[in-house]
Amino acid sequence: MPGPQFGQEMGEKSWFRNNAQKIVLSLIVVLLAIGGFYFYKNYQERQALLKPALEEMQSLNATPSPQESPIASAANEQPQSSVLGVQQSKMAAPETRKENSNIIARAAKGNGATHLARQSLKEYLKDKSDLAGQLKAEQKIYIEDYLQKHVPRSKTLKVGDEITFSDSLIQDAISQAQKLTDKQINNLHKYVLLAPSLN
Repeated sequence: MPGPQFGQEMGEKSWFRNNAQKIVLSLIVVLLAIGGFYFYKNYQERQALLKPALEEMQSLNATPSPQESPIASAANEQPQSSVLGVQQSKMAAPETRKENSNIIARAAKGNGATHLARQSLKEYLKDKSDLAGQLKAEQKIYIEDYLQKHVPRSKTLKVGDEITFSDSLIQDAISQAQKLTDKQINNLHKYVLLAPSLN
C-alpha cells in the first residue's frame, strides 16, 4: 500500500509553472496564424473587388514602348485621349452658374467634387483668357484639387447636389498654383495624362 501523496497537488501546480511559457507561446502562435489567415482572406477579397477597376485603368493607360522617348509618347497621346473621351462621354458634365461672386456647380451622374471643381474653374476662366493662357495643365490639376479640399461640402455627392465655389477661393487656389516649383509641377504631370481635357 502506498503512503499518503502529499506532493500530488504541488506536482500539478509545478507542471503548470514549468510549462506556462510554452503554453503562452503556443497560444500566441495560434492567434497569429488565425489573424494571418483572416488578413490574407480579406486581402484576396479586396483584390477581387479592385481587379475590374485596375484592369480598366490599365487598358486606358497604354504604356509606350521602350524605344519611344517621353516626348514622342506625349506627342502620340491622341489614341489615349480618344479612349478617355469615350469614357468621359458616359459621364455628364456638371452644370455651373454664376451668382454674385460665386460659381455654383451641380453634380450630374458620376460626378465627384473634383469634377465640380474642374467645371467651376473652367467657368471662372471663361472670360479671363489671359489668365487661362498662363496656367499650365499641372497648375489646373493643383487648383481643382485645392478647391475640392477647401470648399465646405458633404463627403458623398448625389445627383443634383450643389457646391458653391467663391471667387476668392478660386483666386486663392490660382495664386497657390502659380507658386508651384518646377519639381512640384513635374510631380503633377502624371495626373495631366489622366485628364486630357485640361490641355
